Amino acid sequence: MNQPESRHADRMAAHGAVSTHLSLLSDQRLTDIVAGATPLGSGIGGRSAKLDIAGTPVFVKRVPLTDIELQRQHARSTAISSDCRCSTNTGLAPPDSEHGVNWPCTP
Repeated sequence: MNQPESRHADRMAAHGAVSTHLSLLSDQRLTDIVAGATPLGSGIGGRSAKLDIAGTPVFVKRVPLTDIELQRQHARSTAISSDCRCSTNTGLAPPDSEHGVNWPCTP
């Protein structure tokens, strides 16, 4: 296996291990783990931290929920529940149809 393929295989294996580990946690256990994460800072949009999950460093972004998201009917929803333009501040391609992503921005 050449190096790029090997790195890809390593990333996929790490992703699988982290994904499996996190999926088996209860909400309370996940809350406890995130609360104990190493703080990295805070800024626009929330606080960040670092965890070690299954031997892999994991970046955590804690984004406060809005009043709408806290309403009972929106519990555990991943829907975008505000009337806003979807955007990203990661420096990566913006989430729009030009880049292959078409996210709805209204409920």
